[in-house]
Amino acid sequence: MKRSEFLRAALAVLAAGGPSAAALAAEEYPTRQVRLVSGFAPGGGTDILGRIVAQKFSDIWRSNMLVENRSGASGSVGAAYAARAAADGYTLLLAPNSYTITPHVQPNPGFDIIKDFAPVGMIATSPLVLAVNPKLPVTNVAELIAYAKAHPRELNQGSAGSATAPHLAGELFNLMAGTTISHVPYRGSGPAVTAQLANEVQLSFGPLNSIEGFVRDGQLRVLAALGAQRYVGLPDIPTVAESGLPGYAVDLWYALLAPAGTPASIVGKLNADLNRILADEPTRRSLFEKGFVAAPGTPAALAEVIRDDFARWKSVTERIEIKLD
Repeated sequence: MKRSEFLRAALAVLAAGGPSAAALAAEEYPTRQVRLVSGFAPGGGTDILGRIVAQKFSDIWRSNMLVENRSGASGSVGAAYAARAAADGYTLLLAPNSYTITPHVQPNPGFDIIKDFAPVGMIATSPLVLAVNPKLPVTNVAELIAYAKAHPRELNQGSAGSATAPHLAGELFNLMAGTTISHVPYRGSGPAVTAQLANEVQLSFGPLNSIEGFVRDGQLRVLAALGAQRYVGLPDIPTVAESGLPGYAVDLWYALLAPAGTPASIVGKLNADLNRILADEPTRRSLFEKGFVAAPGTPAALAEVIRDDFARWKSVTERIEIKLD
């Protein structure tokens, strides 16, 4: 047998039964530092979650995971940067569900959440709640809908900014309930909460962790959880869907994405390691204390969530005709 024929035969044997280069790469991965890109500034909820997860990845790997904050344009700067990174598993994106909203309201965000990324896995959810100032004479969702219809355009919803998940949660509520609650954007969740405490705005569809202390003190009243399921920290509080608006559900979620084209073997290893982290009870407890609920799952399940949210927020933003400059 000629040498060239021998080489071809040997390669054929390797292709048929030997481990692939991608599989070998996944076994060795990571061999150097992995960057977890966050499109938001240090200190916020996304950053806090990212640092917890990055430390846990570092604990089980031979190499560290470093959180890299690239903030700007409602997170688009970081997402666009990660989308252009090499598809080798060494640059990942920490993605909140606002990335399924941004493309519909922001001209040329610089990334396509569906085409530019490979889903790795869901990390966690963070509860959103419908809360009112106690001066508003309602104690449940049905009473709120009735009051809003009896007082059209008199009620105001405060949020941390236009086209955020809390803002659009309120707009979805209007569309499904037939109400005309007006939106008042503020520069962050702090000013929005202050306005609600002062009754400048009467209600909010926002993160529980930003108002929890005021709820305990009786300064704000929670009517319902916005998610598909009741929040484990408030088991007696019903969901909006349970309270008279079937089909309503808005979850605030955070996921791990890799640039499109990242080898499936590396995505699989990342998913397995992520789910291992999220199954760890001390980690779950640490997340819960910071206002997050661990939500392990598969890449396919995350892909479905992204597609569903992308389509839903496209419909909502088109119906309310919102665009950001």
